[in-house]
Amino acid sequence: MSEKIETADRRRLLSRLAGDYHVNTARRATAFMSRDIVTDMTILAITRANVREITASSEPVAHTYDGVAGVPADALRIPVSVYAVAKDLGLPYENVRRRVKKLLDAGVCTTVDGGVVIPGATVVRQSNLDMIAETQTATESFVAEVGRFGVSAAEHYQPPAPGLPRQVIRLAMNYFLDATCHSAKVMDLDVVAVLVLRTINMANVSHVTHDPTLAVAYAGLERELPDGERQAVSVYSIGRFLLMPYETARRAVLRLEQRGLVRKDRGGLTVPVDVINRPEVVAGILHLVALTETFLADLARAGIAYRPNPAPG
Repeated sequence: MSEKIETADRRRLLSRLAGDYHVNTARRATAFMSRDIVTDMTILAITRANVREITASSEPVAHTYDGVAGVPADALRIPVSVYAVAKDLGLPYENVRRRVKKLLDAGVCTTVDGGVVIPGATVVRQSNLDMIAETQTATESFVAEVGRFGVSAAEHYQPPAPGLPRQVIRLAMNYFLDATCHSAKVMDLDVVAVLVLRTINMANVSHVTHDPTLAVAYAGLERELPDGERQAVSVYSIGRFLLMPYETARRAVLRLEQRGLVRKDRGGLTVPVDVINRPEVVAGILHLVALTETFLADLARAGIAYRPNPAPG
């Protein structure tokens, strides 16, 4: 079987693979960090703001903190206000303020003139180093899979430089935050509801996403998996996958049902085709595809690209 997609339109396929990577990134963050996805997104948003200017260049960060390469020293980190973090995440100020207070009390972040920072001591905790390693492995697998389906950024490839894991985690977490927050804004949902909605949809089509034949058959925007072929999923399974309390998942599902975005019957939860084909959802798919193509190009420049027959040397 050819590894290339037969049709020119592969946007639906790429959005499914990207959606799968997206929700699994949420799961990894929750598993390795605070086990509360909103708190974890707050940590990631603070970290991103702290090092945004330092990491703006595609060059590897040359700094070292506590013997770990690529970690900027605390004095180089740019503080960020709670208000700016809340605005970045599209969350109510008070929601973020309460979480930042808990993070301050736990020593995860510190207050300095101008706002809060995630210090190097937090960044180099073993749990974070483990998350970095697992994220690199998952990202390499994602790049390989989309490449086998004909989506590659090999033309941007550059040999990896020292500090590759740090570059990958920054790119992956920026991608995760951007994918979540944009969807929340476009669909007028909170970030928890966005992740629950995407997880339901990914569960509905999981038998298609990674199947070589079915993935190609449903590769383009012109053809969507019919409702009768979608695999329903329970609230319990969604909460368990996202490491989310059942009640949190149940409330998010209720909000989605009230908006008509999710259908519930005795078989479980599905995102029906009429929802998938709504203009705002299609616009979200196209944005995710564009974001993913940029992500793949950035990864290639960092040294991770699908190259089935790389040139010698």
